[in-house]
Amino acid sequence: MKKIVAMMLAAVMVLMLFAGCGAVPATNDGGNKPAEADAEKEDAGDEAEAESSDLPKVTVEVICGSVPSETESIQAAISEITKEYGFVVELLPIEIGNAATQLNLLLSGGDDTLDIYTTIGVTYNTVVNNGQALELTDLLKDYEAEMKTALTESVYNSGYLSGKLYGVGRLLDQASTPCYSIRADIAEQYGYKNGDKIDLDILTELFAKIRADYPDIPLIGPNNGQPNIGDSRVDALNNKLGVLGNYGQDETVIDYYSSDYFKELCGYFEKWRDAGYYMSDILNVADTPSDYIAAGKCFGCFASHFSAEMNGIWSTSNFGCDVASLQIYEDATAVSPGAYFCINPACKNPDKAATMLYLMATNADIVNLMINGIEGQDYIVLDDGSATFVEGKDTASTGWALGFSWANLNSSISIPFNYPADYYKQMLDANASAKQSKAFGCQFDLTSVADEVSACTNVVNKYFNALEGGAVEDYTATLDAFIEELKASGIDKIVECKQQQLDAFLGK
Repeated sequence: MKKIVAMMLAAVMVLMLFAGCGAVPATNDGGNKPAEADAEKEDAGDEAEAESSDLPKVTVEVICGSVPSETESIQAAISEITKEYGFVVELLPIEIGNAATQLNLLLSGGDDTLDIYTTIGVTYNTVVNNGQALELTDLLKDYEAEMKTALTESVYNSGYLSGKLYGVGRLLDQASTPCYSIRADIAEQYGYKNGDKIDLDILTELFAKIRADYPDIPLIGPNNGQPNIGDSRVDALNNKLGVLGNYGQDETVIDYYSSDYFKELCGYFEKWRDAGYYMSDILNVADTPSDYIAAGKCFGCFASHFSAEMNGIWSTSNFGCDVASLQIYEDATAVSPGAYFCINPACKNPDKAATMLYLMATNADIVNLMINGIEGQDYIVLDDGSATFVEGKDTASTGWALGFSWANLNSSISIPFNYPADYYKQMLDANASAKQSKAFGCQFDLTSVADEVSACTNVVNKYFNALEGGAVEDYTATLDAFIEELKASGIDKIVECKQQQLDAFLGK
């Protein structure tokens, strides 16, 4: 015991010795004030963190190409705004390639780790029928008027199923038109510039002229793994297994693959194949347009956009060379939103999640943070009001460069990134001027023909890309076999099902 007491006394003396030697030097401003200030800041930070931890949390899915590195700073900035509404936000980035799988896992297990999600990768009707989308009719009642103003009434109302609201439609380009994107210098050589309008006859003539001067370079490459030649003359009604023709103005559902629309397209596919315009083995080309166009392996590819001009601007920014996009059809069909934002029924704070949906539709600061990140850190604003990368940064080196503005609820209130400052105005103008399909807002429930949809989808996968990519020997025989197998798989039953639901939607 005496030894222990002696050791304790010695330790105290050592401490007193160091204190007397002035281990913390005195200063004219009070010596220890910097340490006190740091302590005060730390206390304030702890208080703010404690305050945030006391607030309910709303977790929001964010679709991205690859998981960004700055998620925490973005969600903290968003939470600074949402604290005024009594909650904080957590962002859950999900890569687009894994969206369907991850979302199905989260929803099917009743997991409450995700509150707000988008139906990108899944079908809106399916999640509703599976009980995986909370009814929003009453939850959004106080916000309804403002959200209809922000998103348009037709987009907002398109989320209703059997008189109940389960999801909020995404405001994006409702009326995409097919276009052909080609290296700008080649287009200029033949008298065309970005945004010009053509038709398939003129395009075929252009192909012939280019081939005569450049016999060794293909003209049609894949986009997203396939030729991707769209058809804006019809409303595909989600899956092209039953469509509305005449730019969606007809009220009779038809089998697209048996229609004159598709037969006409197949005629062009055959001509292009015979002339050798496709990239060799196009259905197995792993390169993207950014790989092969700039490298001179192929001159162009097909795409869809609300504006061929804007598609050319986007392609120029992403393909590594100047690109001109030429619009193929004169008009476009405005169709129902391609995705809806829903609340997980397992959500612990549905009222706060509903408020977040409202903010994602109406609050420009929050939307801009979700899309572009933090100004000065992830982007800068140019003199014309558009945004671009911070100097020296690019998609790979910027911590929040999602490049997926289209995956947000209302991108139109964000700052256009690497687009003209009036990009979103042009998008909204295109929506307003397009021919709105008679089926806009009709949510087709194909549960009763699920087996037929599955069987017909398999048939389409077997034939469609091969026809579109010029990979068949006999077009007439292949198209006949395609139509025959669709009939045998029940496409007429799907068409009839859609017709009945459309009639009910139209009040017939």
